[in-house]
Amino acid sequence: MRGRLKKITVFITALSLLSFLNFSCSSKKSSHNYRYESTKYYQTSKYQLKIPYNSKIKSYIKYFTRKDKSFVKIALERGSLYLPTIKKIFREYGIPEDLAYLPIIESGFNPYAKSSSGAVGLWQFLPATARRFGLIINRYIDERKDPYKSTIAAAKYLKYLYSIFKDWELVLAAYNCGEGCIQRKLRYSKNSYWHIRYKLPSQTKEYVPKFFASLIIAKNPSKYGIYINKKPVYIVRKKAKTKFKLRKLASRLGVNYKQLKLLNAHLNKEIAFKGVGINLPSRKIKYVAVNKNMTKKMVKKVNFKYKFYKVKAGDTLYSLSKKFNTTVRKIMEFNRLKNHEIKVGQILKIPVE
Repeated sequence: MRGRLKKITVFITALSLLSFLNFSCSSKKSSHNYRYESTKYYQTSKYQLKIPYNSKIKSYIKYFTRKDKSFVKIALERGSLYLPTIKKIFREYGIPEDLAYLPIIESGFNPYAKSSSGAVGLWQFLPATARRFGLIINRYIDERKDPYKSTIAAAKYLKYLYSIFKDWELVLAAYNCGEGCIQRKLRYSKNSYWHIRYKLPSQTKEYVPKFFASLIIAKNPSKYGIYINKKPVYIVRKKAKTKFKLRKLASRLGVNYKQLKLLNAHLNKEIAFKGVGINLPSRKIKYVAVNKNMTKKMVKKVNFKYKFYKVKAGDTLYSLSKKFNTTVRKIMEFNRLKNHEIKVGQILKIPVE
């Protein structure tokens, strides 16, 4: 009986030892695979950030330029409305301009974007983080949707994260899952995103390579068959002197109402109140006054001018667009035309930049 027990004990000990050896080998192999992610970087001055050159990022480039190409195109076209201002603010705060493209994967540059967790706006701020960095949220305004104010908050947050981690890859990961999440994972690992990647939440694990892939495409979209025709727009920031509706402001300034609405998505009912910040579009940064009576004398047109034209026989919107070096769509927008029909003797506003 004793001999049999001794044999069983030796057998169990041998099995335990084999299990331990297998686990150790598999752990080393897994760890080695994750270290391999950080071995190479793009050698170019095109980027301010160090861009890893690995299979994970290349797989997302392939995904964005094949399966999700239309999303990237739409996001970059929307971005033309915000990127000049975002880059300007980031320069002022000492943030790499490459990070101006982060809203591609955060919101698709849609100021109305809202996640299932309640994050809102271009930068997808949760209420607590938004208030922590100075954004106002109430029944009238939600500054998480304000492209100007929310970008300042994002710059402050990114700068704060960098003061903790001193590494932009870790900053990106922390922006997604929070600084506490990253600090906990770094306790028992090297100070590198690629070393802790496999320990992170599934969304954060993909977040950094997704951003780098979108940045590579955004810097040279035509290389990947994505062509952006939108002209960049600058935001001119002013405070409302009185209560007014956005539609009325668009009419007075002669600017595109949909564009003005996108720039002022923080106005919950499209109504500005006294003291509320208003974003106005301009092809160049120049002074704009938003005054009480909203008259032409009291409000300067933000680099969007027009001239009146009386329609003659044979005129079409297309011929007028060529004659005045503009587009059919702009003529229709300035005159609120629902179709392409115009009549002889009709007075049209022709936009002139």
